[in-house]
Amino acid sequence: MSGRPNYFLVGHPRSGSGQLFTWLDRHPQVFSTKKELHYFGSDLRYYDPPRTLDNYLSYFRGAERFARAGDASTWTLFSERAAAEIRAFSPDARILMLLRNPVDQLHSLHSHFVFRGDEDITDFRAALDAEQGRSEGRISEPEWRVPRDCLRYSRMARFAPQIQRFDAQFGRDAVLVLLSEDFRSDPRGTFDKVCAHLDIDRSFDGYEALFETSPRKANSNRAAKSRRVRSFLAHPRNYRVLEGVDRGLPGHQRALRGLRWWNKDFAPREKMSPALRRELQDRFRPFIDETAARLGRDLSHWHTPRSSDG
Repeated sequence: MSGRPNYFLVGHPRSGSGQLFTWLDRHPQVFSTKKELHYFGSDLRYYDPPRTLDNYLSYFRGAERFARAGDASTWTLFSERAAAEIRAFSPDARILMLLRNPVDQLHSLHSHFVFRGDEDITDFRAALDAEQGRSEGRISEPEWRVPRDCLRYSRMARFAPQIQRFDAQFGRDAVLVLLSEDFRSDPRGTFDKVCAHLDIDRSFDGYEALFETSPRKANSNRAAKSRRVRSFLAHPRNYRVLEGVDRGLPGHQRALRGLRWWNKDFAPREKMSPALRRELQDRFRPFIDETAARLGRDLSHWHTPRSSDG
């Protein structure tokens, strides 16, 4: 291969993709770069104007020396265009995706949006109730949300059509679907499946050390110390520099990264009420059953009330 990605970790956000990408980054046969490049998925309008191909490929210089090079952009699975766009770019690519119980995933995602400034309704239920009004333009949305349709929470919870788009483009053998709980119950066995799917070695120096960091700890809830700083970082001009889409002035990106790090605090997420959890489980039950049928896997445990802080 020549300086191009040949596997894609397509999502979902808040489902453990960061942990998996970290493990793959430590594999000696894998070239990794920064997450969330989001070159594919033109309908997401993730960057406006979008990242250029030259900018995108600049992150893969030197990748030709490795068996695998990966792009981990966690909103790709939500895109209606990304599967076809990736297929045109890399028809022999391998696809990885991580799914999580949508009730827990969306609860975690909402909190993450509040931290980043993509969401200005801090109550989870109120944010869900605002979906229809936002779609109709009756309720405003934060101006600088990323991607533009990220607050359509319930739409995101329907996983089966998202999986089908990649199956249709690449064939089921090229698509590996994992559940976030697989990493908690059997991290070694699950990572072995990933390595087999990517046709890379399943043992190497440092393999055991991969599993010393808990995915739950690595995915801890975050809160912003300063709303003013959060808004400053969310401004498209600064966000594009932070994400390497634009270069900015010398030292600009480093300063913004330092500011983002300073503004990050860790705080427990507000618990979801049992009533809301039951309501969402009932709402998403058809979606979960549809996903189970698509995967040929029992997902009945996603119907069982429980709490999650990841």
